[in-house]
Amino acid sequence: MIALLAAALLGAAPAPAQGKPAARAAARAAPDYRVDAAEVRYAFQRREVIFTGKPVTLTRDDAVLTCARLEAKNDEAGVIETAVCRGDVKLVRGERTVTCQTATYEHAAARVTCDGAAVLRDRGTEAHGKRLVYELRNDEVKLEGGGAPVRITVPGAEVEQRRRELDAQRKEQGK
Repeated sequence: MIALLAAALLGAAPAPAQGKPAARAAARAAPDYRVDAAEVRYAFQRREVIFTGKPVTLTRDDAVLTCARLEAKNDEAGVIETAVCRGDVKLVRGERTVTCQTATYEHAAARVTCDGAAVLRDRGTEAHGKRLVYELRNDEVKLEGGGAPVRITVPGAEVEQRRRELDAQRKEQGK
Protein backbone atom coordinates (compact mmCIF):
# COMPACT_ATOMS: atom_id res chain seq x y z
CA MET A 1 0.00 0.00 0.00
CA ILE A 2 2.73 2.48 0.95
CA ALA A 3 4.62 1.65 -2.25
CA LEU A 4 1.54 2.47 -4.32
CA LEU A 5 0.98 5.71 -2.42
CA ALA A 6 4.63 6.65 -2.86
CA ALA A 7 4.47 5.91 -6.58
CA ALA A 8 1.43 8.13 -6.93
CA LEU A 9 2.98 10.97 -4.92
CA LEU A 10 6.34 10.74 -6.67
CA GLY A 11 5.09 10.31 -10.18
CA ALA A 12 7.14 7.12 -10.39
CA ALA A 13 4.60 5.54 -12.70
CA PRO A 14 3.74 8.40 -15.06
CA ALA A 15 0.59 8.22 -17.10
CA PRO A 16 1.20 7.46 -20.76
CA ALA A 17 2.23 10.60 -22.61
CA GLN A 18 -0.48 12.02 -24.85
CA GLY A 19 0.10 13.72 -28.16
CA LYS A 20 3.41 13.59 -30.00
CA PRO A 21 5.10 10.21 -30.62
CA ALA A 22 8.44 11.63 -29.38
CA ALA A 23 6.87 12.47 -26.01
CA ARG A 24 5.44 8.95 -25.71
CA ALA A 25 8.84 7.42 -26.60
CA ALA A 26 10.63 9.60 -24.04
CA ALA A 27 8.18 8.53 -21.32
CA ARG A 28 8.86 4.86 -22.13
CA ALA A 29 12.65 5.37 -22.30
CA ALA A 30 12.90 6.96 -18.84
CA PRO A 31 14.15 4.47 -16.22
CA ASP A 32 11.51 3.22 -13.82
CA TYR A 33 11.98 3.44 -10.09
CA ARG A 34 9.99 2.37 -7.12
CA VAL A 35 10.15 3.25 -3.42
CA ASP A 36 8.93 0.91 -0.68
CA ALA A 37 8.71 2.15 2.92
CA ALA A 38 6.78 1.59 6.14
CA GLU A 39 5.81 5.27 6.35
CA VAL A 40 5.75 8.26 3.98
CA ARG A 41 5.54 11.95 4.88
CA TYR A 42 4.97 14.40 2.04
CA ALA A 43 5.56 18.19 2.27
CA PHE A 44 3.66 19.48 -0.77
CA GLN A 45 4.85 23.10 -0.67
CA ARG A 46 8.55 22.12 -0.51
CA ARG A 47 8.14 19.10 -2.86
CA GLU A 48 9.85 16.87 -0.29
CA VAL A 49 9.07 13.30 0.63
CA ILE A 50 10.48 11.49 3.67
CA PHE A 51 10.34 7.70 3.68
CA THR A 52 11.05 5.80 6.89
CA GLY A 53 10.99 2.22 8.08
CA LYS A 54 13.64 -0.40 8.07
CA PRO A 55 14.42 -0.86 5.34
CA VAL A 56 13.36 1.82 2.89
CA THR A 57 14.04 0.53 -0.62
CA LEU A 58 14.60 2.63 -3.76
CA THR A 59 14.76 0.40 -6.84
CA ARG A 60 15.89 1.85 -10.18
CA ASP A 61 16.06 -0.70 -12.97
CA ASP A 62 18.57 -3.28 -11.66
CA ALA A 63 20.02 -1.17 -8.80
CA VAL A 64 18.54 -1.41 -5.29
CA LEU A 65 19.35 1.20 -2.63
CA THR A 66 18.22 0.44 0.93
CA CYS A 67 18.45 2.46 4.14
CA ALA A 68 16.53 3.42 7.27
CA ARG A 69 15.50 6.91 6.06
CA LEU A 70 15.25 8.40 2.57
CA GLU A 71 14.64 12.12 1.98
CA ALA A 72 13.65 12.96 -1.60
CA LYS A 73 13.24 16.23 -3.49
CA ASN A 74 10.83 16.16 -6.43
CA ASP A 75 10.57 18.23 -9.58
CA GLU A 76 7.34 19.99 -10.59
CA ALA A 77 6.08 16.79 -12.25
CA GLY A 78 6.55 14.85 -9.01
CA VAL A 79 9.58 12.86 -10.19
CA ILE A 80 12.51 12.42 -7.78
CA GLU A 81 15.37 14.81 -8.59
CA THR A 82 17.57 13.78 -5.65
CA ALA A 83 17.24 11.41 -2.73
CA VAL A 84 19.49 11.15 0.33
CA CYS A 85 19.66 7.79 2.10
CA ARG A 86 20.85 7.49 5.73
CA GLY A 87 21.22 4.64 8.18
CA ASP A 88 22.33 1.13 7.19
CA VAL A 89 22.92 2.26 3.59
CA LYS A 90 23.42 -0.47 1.02
CA LEU A 91 23.45 -0.36 -2.79
CA VAL A 92 23.21 -3.64 -4.70
CA ARG A 93 23.65 -4.00 -8.44
CA GLY A 94 24.30 -7.44 -9.86
CA GLU A 95 27.16 -9.06 -7.95
CA ARG A 96 28.37 -5.70 -6.59
CA THR A 97 27.41 -4.39 -3.15
CA VAL A 98 28.29 -0.96 -1.75
CA THR A 99 27.82 0.08 1.87
CA CYS A 100 28.40 3.54 3.36
CA GLN A 101 27.04 6.05 5.87
CA THR A 102 25.12 8.30 3.44
CA ALA A 103 24.15 7.86 -0.21
CA THR A 104 22.79 10.51 -2.57
CA TYR A 105 20.85 9.43 -5.67
CA GLU A 106 20.69 11.92 -8.57
CA HIS A 107 17.98 10.96 -11.04
CA ALA A 108 19.03 13.10 -14.03
CA ALA A 109 22.68 12.04 -13.77
CA ALA A 110 21.81 8.40 -12.97
CA ARG A 111 24.40 8.53 -10.20
CA VAL A 112 24.70 7.33 -6.60
CA THR A 113 27.35 9.02 -4.42
CA CYS A 114 28.25 7.17 -1.23
CA ASP A 115 30.01 9.11 1.53
CA GLY A 116 31.60 7.90 4.74
CA ALA A 117 33.32 4.53 5.07
CA ALA A 118 32.39 3.43 1.54
CA VAL A 119 33.01 -0.26 0.87
CA LEU A 120 32.65 -1.93 -2.54
CA ARG A 121 32.39 -5.72 -2.63
CA ASP A 122 32.54 -7.55 -5.95
CA ARG A 123 33.15 -11.31 -6.28
CA GLY A 124 35.35 -11.56 -3.22
CA THR A 125 37.30 -8.37 -3.86
CA GLU A 126 36.74 -5.62 -1.32
CA ALA A 127 37.68 -1.94 -1.76
CA HIS A 128 37.51 0.66 1.05
CA GLY A 129 37.50 4.45 0.69
CA LYS A 130 35.90 7.61 1.97
CA ARG A 131 33.71 8.34 -1.07
CA LEU A 132 32.39 6.20 -3.90
CA VAL A 133 30.64 7.52 -7.01
CA TYR A 134 28.61 4.93 -8.97
CA GLU A 135 27.63 5.98 -12.51
CA LEU A 136 24.59 3.79 -13.17
CA ARG A 137 24.31 4.46 -16.93
CA ASN A 138 27.76 3.15 -17.81
CA ASP A 139 28.22 0.90 -14.74
CA GLU A 140 31.44 2.63 -13.58
CA VAL A 141 32.67 3.26 -10.05
CA LYS A 142 35.19 5.80 -8.77
CA LEU A 143 36.51 5.27 -5.24
CA GLU A 144 38.32 8.07 -3.41
CA GLY A 145 40.33 7.89 -0.22
CA GLY A 146 39.76 11.48 0.91
CA GLY A 147 43.42 12.01 1.78
CA ALA A 148 43.98 8.42 2.88
CA PRO A 149 44.86 5.58 0.50
CA VAL A 150 42.10 3.47 -0.99
CA ARG A 151 42.52 -0.06 0.37
CA ILE A 152 41.73 -3.04 -1.85
CA THR A 153 41.69 -6.65 -0.69
CA VAL A 154 41.75 -9.33 -3.37
CA PRO A 155 40.95 -13.02 -2.69
CA GLY A 156 43.99 -15.09 -1.64
CA ALA A 157 44.42 -17.11 -4.85
CA GLU A 158 44.51 -13.96 -6.97
CA VAL A 159 46.98 -12.29 -4.60
CA GLU A 160 49.26 -15.33 -4.69
CA GLN A 161 49.17 -15.42 -8.50
CA ARG A 162 50.03 -11.72 -8.72
CA ARG A 163 52.90 -12.19 -6.22
CA ARG A 164 54.37 -14.95 -8.41
CA GLU A 165 54.08 -12.72 -11.49
CA LEU A 166 55.88 -9.86 -9.71
CA ASP A 167 58.61 -12.21 -8.45
CA ALA A 168 59.13 -13.45 -12.02
CA GLN A 169 59.35 -9.88 -13.32
CA ARG A 170 61.94 -8.96 -10.67
CA LYS A 171 64.04 -11.99 -11.60
CA GLU A 172 63.89 -11.00 -15.27
CA GLN A 173 64.96 -7.44 -14.43
CA GLY A 174 67.79 -8.70 -12.20
CA LYS A 175 69.44 -10.70 -15.05
